Amino acid sequence: MRIESIELHHVRIPFKRAFRHATKERNHSDAILVALRSGDGLIGYGEILPRPYLTGETIETVHDHHGPELARRWVGSSLESRERLLEFARTELDLATAHLGTFSGFELALMDLGGRSFGSPVVELLGRSAGASLPAGVVVGFEVATDELERYCATLRMAGRRHVKLKVGLPDDHQRAEIVLRILRPEGGLRIDVNGIWSVEEALTNLDGLADLELASVEQPVRKEDFAGLRRVREVTGLPVMADESLCSLADARRLLEEDAVDIFNIRLGKCGGFLGSLRLSDLAAEHGLSCHLGTLVGETGILSRASEIFGSCVEGFACLEGKG
Repeated sequence: MRIESIELHHVRIPFKRAFRHATKERNHSDAILVALRSGDGLIGYGEILPRPYLTGETIETVHDHHGPELARRWVGSSLESRERLLEFARTELDLATAHLGTFSGFELALMDLGGRSFGSPVVELLGRSAGASLPAGVVVGFEVATDELERYCATLRMAGRRHVKLKVGLPDDHQRAEIVLRILRPEGGLRIDVNGIWSVEEALTNLDGLADLELASVEQPVRKEDFAGLRRVREVTGLPVMADESLCSLADARRLLEEDAVDIFNIRLGKCGGFLGSLRLSDLAAEHGLSCHLGTLVGETGILSRASEIFGSCVEGFACLEGKG
């Protein structure tokens, strides 16, 4: 298999309904689709969804710098076996610490192309076997007003949704969380996500105000760089703390472990370096007795979402795939 050419295509996808949380409102998504073409005309597809607050990448830096840089290095590469493909991808992952989103899209396209070229499903390329698909997890954001929340949750209940995360940071967080718990009775309890907007003291005060509720975990209660704050929240409240914005690279994961800062890694292929980067994180978590959660990025196309479904089917330990349609 020889990589003959690489194309990058910027696409904008409008949402039917805006999605809001404490730091962002989105009514569309900007993605860059990656197409790797082999010498025999086969094409593999990947997706880059830049998130500046996660990996520091933007549509402009991906399209003008990181993407062309990777393309120049990859075009002309001959990968004569599945083993050589994995060796190539792992080497490139080690070089990609500053642009993991870009690498993720390229790696997904490479795995897709490799699967077509060698006649092997992606799970076999990864040396894994596929299991059952994960149930869908849903995220309830600020776009659902409190006076609409009961009806919205009833709809989710009828759709069979039992894994739920609630975005918090509103004055009526307690009321909203109580509604979700009462109507949906989430499996394992309700997960809440702060998106890093609180100081440590704010986190402790606000979480104390939710202490009477059945919470499964709190995601990113303080700023992404405040690892000591993450540790303090978990020690004082006793709640399992999940790292999201704080966790992209293997270096991030190792520092979180060194500082005993969290209980759960939130893995999302689009920010963690695709299949291989995410496998490194899940393996490291298992080695140190931490749990992992599998999520998607808001606005993914079916390319990245399908990759997450595949990943979730061949890696043990995930309760659901958050954001799965």
